[in-house]
Parts: sequence; C-alpha cells; structure tokens
Amino acid sequence: MTTPVIAPESLPYPITIDRLIAPIGSTVKKGQRLFAYQFWYMVEIANSPDENDGNGGTQHSKKTVRESIEFFESPFEGDLVSWEVDKGDEIASARQVICEIMRPCNHDVIYGGLCTMCGKEVDENDQVEASLAVSHTDTNLKVSRKEAEDMEHFLKERLRQSKKLVLVVDLDQTVIHCGVDPTIGEWKRDPSNPNYETLKDVQMFALEEEPIVPPMYMGPKLPERKCWYFVKVRPGLREFFAQVAPLYEMHIYTMATRAYALEIAKIIDPDGSLFGDRILSRDENGSLTQKSLERLFPTDQSMVIVIDDRGDVWNWCSNLIKVVPYNFFVGVGDINSNFLPRQQSGILQLGRRTHKKPQESDELLTDIMDTEKKLQEKIDEEVKRQEEKLNHQLTTNDEQVQGESKEQLTKKLEYSASLEVQQQNRPLATLQKHMHNQRLLVDDDDELYYLKDTLARIHRKYYKLLDEGDEKDADIQRLVPTMKGQVFQDCYFVFSGLIPLGTNIRRADIVLWTEMFGAVTSSEIDENTTHVITKTPGTYKARIAKGFNENIKVVHPDWVFECLVTWTHVDEKPYELIIQDPVTEEEIQDFKRKVEQRHLIEEQHRQQLESEVMMKTAQDSSLNLFAGGTSWLNDDDDYDELSEDDEDENVNGEDEDDGGDSDNGSPSVGEEDVSNEENDVYRLPVNQRDQKQDQEGGEFQEQVKDRDSLKRTLQYSDTNSIEGQPSQKKAYLRSSNDNGEDDSESDLEEELLNALDA
Repeated sequence: MTTPVIAPESLPYPITIDRLIAPIGSTVKKGQRLFAYQFWYMVEIANSPDENDGNGGTQHSKKTVRESIEFFESPFEGDLVSWEVDKGDEIASARQVICEIMRPCNHDVIYGGLCTMCGKEVDENDQVEASLAVSHTDTNLKVSRKEAEDMEHFLKERLRQSKKLVLVVDLDQTVIHCGVDPTIGEWKRDPSNPNYETLKDVQMFALEEEPIVPPMYMGPKLPERKCWYFVKVRPGLREFFAQVAPLYEMHIYTMATRAYALEIAKIIDPDGSLFGDRILSRDENGSLTQKSLERLFPTDQSMVIVIDDRGDVWNWCSNLIKVVPYNFFVGVGDINSNFLPRQQSGILQLGRRTHKKPQESDELLTDIMDTEKKLQEKIDEEVKRQEEKLNHQLTTNDEQVQGESKEQLTKKLEYSASLEVQQQNRPLATLQKHMHNQRLLVDDDDELYYLKDTLARIHRKYYKLLDEGDEKDADIQRLVPTMKGQVFQDCYFVFSGLIPLGTNIRRADIVLWTEMFGAVTSSEIDENTTHVITKTPGTYKARIAKGFNENIKVVHPDWVFECLVTWTHVDEKPYELIIQDPVTEEEIQDFKRKVEQRHLIEEQHRQQLESEVMMKTAQDSSLNLFAGGTSWLNDDDDYDELSEDDEDENVNGEDEDDGGDSDNGSPSVGEEDVSNEENDVYRLPVNQRDQKQDQEGGEFQEQVKDRDSLKRTLQYSDTNSIEGQPSQKKAYLRSSNDNGEDDSESDLEEELLNALDA
C-alpha cells in the first residue's frame, strides 16, 4: 500500500511547484530531491543619500518583493507511484498530499524503536504516524493511525458479531473502596465492635512500597515498607458483573499503580474471566492527571462506555457514565486521587447519604467533611516536609536536569504521604467517637443495582438501532447523550447551600453532571426556575422560591441523585421540603424588583455584545475584501515596491483605527459583561444554547480568525523582511496584467481604501 507524502508545516506557504524532479516509477532515497518550489518574500531597499528628508534623517524605507526557489526532499525511501500536484500548482497550506510513494515497509508497528515487520531500526521520521499506544501493558508498542484503524475495525466487527459493547471500568470509589487505616483491621478482628458485621467481607492485601529517593540517588538501597490495604467491594458487584459480562467486553482503567490494580483484579475477578489482561494503570497511562479513551481506542470510541466516579479526569466526555462515589470508609476518600486534579469537598460528594439515613446527624456529616479536609492538610504538610528533606540532597543542576523526574517525584511523595498520614491519624477511629458506640460504617449503597439495568438498556437500544440499519445513530457518543438529556429536560435548577462559596458554578461537578442530563443551572432564581435544590429549607433561596412562584419545587439533593442513578425523572413529591418560615410580601416584592433589575442589566449587556459583534463583523467584512488574492501590492512586472507610508495607511492604519475605537468611547465587553452574557446563554436548554452560540458567535469567530490571520501575515512580513526571510504574502502579490483588469480593479481598491479611511 502506498504512503502519502504530506506537505509539512515548515514550508513558506503559499508555494508554487516549479519543477517535478523525480519521475513516476523511479526509486527515491530518503533525502533525495522530489521537486522544486518557488515562493515570495519581502526585503527592504536601502535608501540612497538623495532620499534624505532634509533634516538629517531618512525617509521611510521601501520594500520589494523577491522570488526564491528551494527543493523539497523525500522524507523516506520507496518507489514514486504518482504525483498529486503538477508544475505551476499552488500549495496554499500544510497537510495537502503531494505524491504517493510505495515504501518497502511502512513501519506501521514499532516496538522499542524496531519495526516488527522488517526488523529495521527506525527514527521518528521513518515512523510517519506510528506513534499511537494501544497496548494495556506495554508502552514500547506503537502503531500508525492506519494500523489502529484496521485494528479497531476488526474489533468492531468482532464485537458486533458477538452482540457486545465495550465497558471501561474505574476501580477506586466506582466498584471498590480502599483504605489503609489500621483501625479497619482492628475492628475486623473484634466481634464486639459495632462495625464488625459490616467489615466481615472486607478483604486485605499487602504491597511493598518503595522508599522515595531523590533523582540520581547513588546511595545504598533503602528498605521497602510494607503497607496493608483493606478493600470493600461495592454492594451488588457480583450480580452486576453477571448481568453485564455477556453484554460488554470489560477493561480496567485506573490511576493506581499496576501492582495495586492487579491485586484489586484478583479480588473482583479471581479467575481472570472478566478482564483478562485488559488492565491499564497509571504506570502505562502516559498522563498523571487525565484519562483518555484515545489511549486504548485511538480512532473509534463509538462502541465504548466508561463508568467512573470522576467526570473531570475524562473532561466529561460523551462516553462517560458518572457514578455516585462509593464512600464506605467515611472520612478516607480515594487513596489514589493524589495524582488527579484536587476536588472541593462538599455535601454533594457524599451522594444520597443525607436523606436516607436520618440516624446520621448533621454534626456527623460535618465531621466527615472536616476529617477529610484535615487529612488533606496533614498530607500537604507531610509532602512539604519530605520535599524539604529531599531538596537539600539535590544540587541546582540536578533540579534543572531532572525537571520531569522531580514532577513525578512530587506525585509519589503525595501518594506516600497520603498512606502514611492515614495510617498515623486513624480517621475512622476519630469519627467513631461521635457515634457513642453506634455503628459508623453502613453498607446500603445501591448504585450498581441501577447501573446494570441502565447498561443493559443502552445495549438493547444500540443493537436495535443497528438492526434497523441506523448506522449513524448506532454510536455511543450520540446515543448516551440523547438518553441522558431526556431526564432533566425543561428543568432549570438553582442550588442553595450546597456548592461552596466562591465556586464558579459553571465548573462545579454537580452542575456539569446534571447538565449532561438536560438540566440548566443558574445561580439565581427567576421566572425560568423549576427546582431549588437544597438540604435545608431555611436558606433564603428556598424561602423566597415558593413566594416568588408557587410552582417551583424545593427538593432535597437526594432527588437529583435518584434521577441521575436511575436515568429517569423521579417524582419529586417524596423529596419536597416543607418551608416553615415563608418570606413576607414585602420581601417578595423587593426580590421581584431585583429580578427585573437583573434582567434589565442582562439585556443591556446582551445588546452591547451584539453591537460589538456587528461592529467587528462590519470591520472584518472590509478586511476580507483584500483576502481574495488581488494585486493591490503589485505595480511592476519586474519587482514590486511598497513604501512604508503606503503600507501603514492600508494596513497599520486599519489596526490603529480599531484600537482607537476601542479606547475612545467604543463600548468593550469586560469580564463581568462576558460572565453575565454567558449566564444569559446558559438560561437556555442545551440544544437551544448551542444554536444561539452558533448563530451569535460561530460566524463572528470565523471572521475574526480570518482578520487576525491577515494581520499576522502582514506583521510577519514587516518583521522578517529586514532579515530577508520568506514572507507569506504571495496571495496578495499576484498581478492581473494578463487579464487586462488593472485599471478597474485599482479604481475599486482605491474606493474601498477611501471608504475605510473615512
């Protein structure tokens, strides 16, 4: 199969093919000349002595357009099969196919720098695109995009023949919860402990934790430290796997170490029949902070579903089904989360605990959050202490040379510190003191019971669409968002007393999560509000809601979680809160006036933004008149000259006008304005919001991009012409003498320039 030669980014575009050197059918070597190309650039013309301005200075220098010819060399060896370009053709930008070469070997599969097909040692250029990692266990294996597409096409055919989809499973707080608090082991061995019965099925294993040493450490080997892990399997996991395994091919994807992942796999999949060797850990991921489906399925994720308790590490991708975190060992959190972005703790992180468990007082819930917060503070202190201990062993040169290693070292320190702090501070023992010898650990989580039914429903829907011949909609990335979006359709949420102060609600997990299910969230109550979500009915927003609009439902957050877990719009009645302290009529009228004022300000901001868009669109339309390749710089057949005065008038003057308008009274949109406009947009449902953004911003963004591109092109020419470097102005330098349209086009351009100056 032939390999296309792609125009690289490094060429001085636009270029014109001057001569094809290698004939079709010839064998070319790597580095051999394939073709010659010409391009244009601008240089300054030195002023003669008689061109002084009479005051001892010089007039503005003139510029001239020059032509140059260079050669393009073959990036690899092989037989030239065909040319996709011809003499005189213009190549305007990168990524265009120039020719096709039949290589002796495409090196589509590389292992450790060696081609598995021909055995040759290959460098990055020889690999072309063999840079995708597809193996769960070995990062030395790289394949090309073509090879990845072939592999995934085969996988898709195999899955469809067996009527399966792919399920990527996270471990910690998704299907298990793990802790290293020694209190767990003590309670597990003590029949008199109130938590004894709940801990009966907790399993344990030990890992040898390597000591943390500085980069380039050459001293004696330090002893390893044994750490005991206690694992609680999420209720219903066995039944979950029994129902899901016939429908899905399952993979483990965790940010824990490989040694840890293998131990957990032995617990949840003892015979290896569920996951086999399809286990991807932090050690092979390639990123310490993010997960990506492209790591396992580089070219096609249309049959893949992810279940994870974290949405942010997946960038809330459309394949994700976020689950409520499994917090069995309260106050412990996720021991492997140190490598992930830091989350804000809050009531919502506890899932549905607060409504179904009246025996857990508000005091205990607060204690759980405080315990996790204090634990994290102690971890941070321990990391700082260990870093200081290691840093004095490092020289400045070590720090510079080992920059990347030091970043990894810091993450390892955080993980080591989290284990050590949990073992020493015993958070579970601290929390148990508040229970007065009552049971602390309760195990009535039912997430997996609903999740297995949801996954079965998705599977049925996918293959129903496929059987009906609807190949386009038989795509998880389309199907799952469609099914989710129906749950909170036409629901407008306001959260009260649940999201920490100072948090941008647009980035809050619960907001991002519910918006995937069709909800629209605002920070303030207005005419659109349908639900106020709060734990206590005494908040101002909860009290004002019913007085402002009796149809607004004030509900406990458990209603939200019940809907998210079941993928259905659950009846709000059992979750509605009784407002015992309603607001007065005076407060309601005052609130309504504030709402009207807010709408007025938002409308002013909206009109201001529209005015900005219209103004910039008009300016951009004028600039685009020069983007068609006309010859407004070309006045001579031999060479073209443009005085700096002229260029300033035609180009820089345009920029100065823009800046002047912005600075001298022309309205500009500040951060607050943009924020309010965004809130206005977010008051629309997701589909209407996208449409509004497309209409108001899409065309403008493209136009601004064109205008900015023109500016950059001209500025690039001005900056580099002094050094005689190639410019990218060819599109604007073409003469139209051959067409006999010089006079008419020049007149038109002059009129346009006068209109702009006016």
